[in-house]
Amino acid sequence: MSDLWMILVLLGVSIVLAVVVFNWWQEKKYRRDVEYRFSHTRGDVLDTESSSKEKESMKRNAAEKQPVSEEVEGWMSEPRVRQSPKVEPDFNVSQVASSKKPVSDKSGLNLNKQPGSTPSSNPDHFGSSIQPVVAPVAEIPSPVAQELIPEVAQLPAENELEPLSAPEVVAENPALPSAVHTAMDWVGLIDAPLGVMLAELEDMQAEVRTFPQHATLWAQSSISGDWQDVLSLDAKAMQDQTPASQVACSLQLADRGGPVDEETLKRFQKSMETLARALGLTVSWQGGYEPSQQAQSIDAFCIEVDKAVEFHVLANQGMFHATKLRGLAEACGMQLSDEGRFELFNTLGQLEFSVRNYEGKPFSADMLKSAVMTGMTFQLDIPTTPNSLQVFDHMVEIAHNMASSLSASLIDVNRKPIGDVQLDKIRQQLRNISNAMAAQGIIPGSSHAKRLFS
Repeated sequence: MSDLWMILVLLGVSIVLAVVVFNWWQEKKYRRDVEYRFSHTRGDVLDTESSSKEKESMKRNAAEKQPVSEEVEGWMSEPRVRQSPKVEPDFNVSQVASSKKPVSDKSGLNLNKQPGSTPSSNPDHFGSSIQPVVAPVAEIPSPVAQELIPEVAQLPAENELEPLSAPEVVAENPALPSAVHTAMDWVGLIDAPLGVMLAELEDMQAEVRTFPQHATLWAQSSISGDWQDVLSLDAKAMQDQTPASQVACSLQLADRGGPVDEETLKRFQKSMETLARALGLTVSWQGGYEPSQQAQSIDAFCIEVDKAVEFHVLANQGMFHATKLRGLAEACGMQLSDEGRFELFNTLGQLEFSVRNYEGKPFSADMLKSAVMTGMTFQLDIPTTPNSLQVFDHMVEIAHNMASSLSASLIDVNRKPIGDVQLDKIRQQLRNISNAMAAQGIIPGSSHAKRLFS
């Protein structure tokens, strides 16, 4: 092999190595550049220097306020489970208990207001303290009435639904079934002066049953004047020859999942009006205002008052046996539920409050025989509990007795002791929420309240 051949071989190898090294260097350079770009938060190019300073100032203020927020958390939780973000309208909220002193935010008593968000799965998550406030739903302005929906031969498909038409304002509230409530239900009244037989309502009965929300159908006897639940009747009972002088249909506008969507409202209105026309009758919708607006408004109100009182009883040192807890709970009249909680019911069979395992694991018969525990959590659901103030005092009394027997203490989620001052502020919140609900005609613990907060 000649010297020239050797030189060419070495030159070729050198070029190849140079290309490899150059590519490696380029790759490393671009990798560093990409990592830099994605690992650093970059501001918007349209942001000015002053706006950047304002953002930094807001961040610092939020950081300074965070310890205060953490300090006051620990008293009230939200049972509500939200499915998706909701845009809530102005509810004309006004103070109910204006003569009472507002509760200080330093109390440790707080109501976590999370409209349009999904609450944390942590049962110990709470928010900021509020004074429940409310305005009558009837204050919502009514839109201009539109033309009546043209008569059709059959019920339309969902994609053919027309916009909701506002009914005429009803001057006087007629007598309605006691099970419906105009603040939380959209009610349609069908007047039948010549009488309508129950058998003629079979199509309407079948249609109302298709709604997953709480929808009802009632018929008023022309003889006794009593309202009868048409949905509870079977085919044989529908052959009753007693005519009905009025028919009422209703759709619940909100629950703990949020307000009814507008498409459902359109379908309910369209189907009820079409079926009524087939009988030669018309539907008079109660309220005279847009039902979608009413649904958003009652949902916003529910968010304000849908709260639960929670506190813990934790062992001062070490743990205690679950068998001792079971004995104390049963001695107080509590029952172990299928969901793994101890529950106390009143003489009418209504749930007053519940006690669950502080560590999250449900109670069971086998677990209570051998397990040791660090504590338990007491919970009172305010809107669905009748006489919540008296029930709260009873719950606190039982909790104190259990804490004394188990060498434990009453604390909030921040592990701060609960004293008389804090308990008084909880009682004030209970009064505020009860007054706010009563202003809407929905009494805590009533059948309406349990249906609305289901």
